[in-house]
Amino acid sequence: MTRRTFVHGAQELALTVGALLGLVCILATVAGYAFGITPLVFRSGSMSPAIGTGDLAVSQTVDASSLGRGDIVSVLNADGNRVTHRVVNIASQGAARQLTLKGDANRSPDAETYTVTRADRVLFDIPKAGYVVDAASGPAGLFVLGVYVTGMLVLAFRRRPPGDADVPPPARRGGARKADRASRVAARSVAFAVVGTTLVASPSSAAFWTDAGPVTGTTFTAYTVPKPVITSCSVSGLTQKTATIRFTEVSSPYAFDYTSTLAETGQSLTVVDEGATRRVAFSAGLLSTVLNQTYNIRIRARLPSPNGAWVSVEANQPVTIGLLGLSMDCGTAS
Repeated sequence: MTRRTFVHGAQELALTVGALLGLVCILATVAGYAFGITPLVFRSGSMSPAIGTGDLAVSQTVDASSLGRGDIVSVLNADGNRVTHRVVNIASQGAARQLTLKGDANRSPDAETYTVTRADRVLFDIPKAGYVVDAASGPAGLFVLGVYVTGMLVLAFRRRPPGDADVPPPARRGGARKADRASRVAARSVAFAVVGTTLVASPSSAAFWTDAGPVTGTTFTAYTVPKPVITSCSVSGLTQKTATIRFTEVSSPYAFDYTSTLAETGQSLTVVDEGATRRVAFSAGLLSTVLNQTYNIRIRARLPSPNGAWVSVEANQPVTIGLLGLSMDCGTAS
């Protein structure tokens, strides 16, 4: 094998590998959009031995109604962080489901329960592949990509040696065709590599630890976040009716954040600060429902970050929309 043949073979191999890897990235991205496929990189071992630190899991977005105990699901907590744990309990709330999750390596479930209408269910995992994904999307991986793209661009647009002018016409045409082919393959390889690397992103899963740790040298007292107290629910409006729920800030030495969700859909409702009280509004117009439909507005108090996992029991205010949305009534708060 001559040196020229070896160099040509190495160039062809680099072009082919780059193009195939880029194509795989693009196909993975298309599958993600078309079928709800999401790759997840695990950064802790709370799901071990099923899924370890540095593993790459592949999940699919499904309706909450299809979830069951034992499924490994990935959801966002109240702080917007992704948590991937196993379902240990599930409760129906209309179209939504309230999930209790627990890491396989944890002795206790997550402090927070998750009300969802859709969730990412883990299909399978690839051991340690998460490290590869992290490396490819980090500074070192981007540097290697830059070197590769530069090399392919040089190959695609390199100038023909002056000696080619002395080659007989048939041979020159054949060589030109090969050069053109190499340039086209190089350009496609660069495009696949750049676009694929740009499109594919694997979100990280915190997979939080929930086990208690020993505390020494001080006194530690357990604390329960008080449940918000709903004081009133009033309905106003004609064609567009609105139920306004007011509640008092719980008595405590701590300042709390308050969140509200519509249990049946998982929709977040805005909590408005009125000083001594806070309010939440729920609206519905005419023809918003055919038959009577009851919705439950859930309100919770939460310690601010970084202690956001400390939450209260939910306060619940049912609101019933009458036939064809002609009426709206508040039920008994609990």
